[in-house]
Amino acid sequence: MSCEECPDCGLVFSRLAIATNQDAKALKRRGERKYIISTTTLPSDVNFIKLLCLSIFTGFVGGHCFYVGRYGRGLLLLLNFIMIVCLTIFNAPLMAFSEALVGVLCTVAGFILFIWFWDIFMIAVKKFKVPVGIDLASDKFGREKLQKEEEK
Repeated sequence: MSCEECPDCGLVFSRLAIATNQDAKALKRRGERKYIISTTTLPSDVNFIKLLCLSIFTGFVGGHCFYVGRYGRGLLLLLNFIMIVCLTIFNAPLMAFSEALVGVLCTVAGFILFIWFWDIFMIAVKKFKVPVGIDLASDKFGREKLQKEEEK
């Protein structure tokens, strides 16, 4: 059985073929998150090789996340990197203050760093979720759904 539209949300599946990551980033900036979905199928404006290289070489600071618009995850990785650098530079003064605190911070930083390795793996097996923007207003089903929402 072939279904052209999601019965729950009204998404027209044919729209996924032309959905882009740039649209998702623009929708996030405008605060319209209800028209953003995450999919493992890379949109046309996200290059697989570029995404994989970014995750390998700049993933520890969240470069691949910023590339696809997953800003929260990218910020977490960036802040984790800054914490690791600070722990390395100020190791001796922090150890004099509290060895337990340094141990806890290093453990937390290590666990957060696993996100980077997990993302490399998920990108390599093509299961990394990328946000795409769905423009519901430009198709017949989407226009009808938006009109119903405006009437409420």
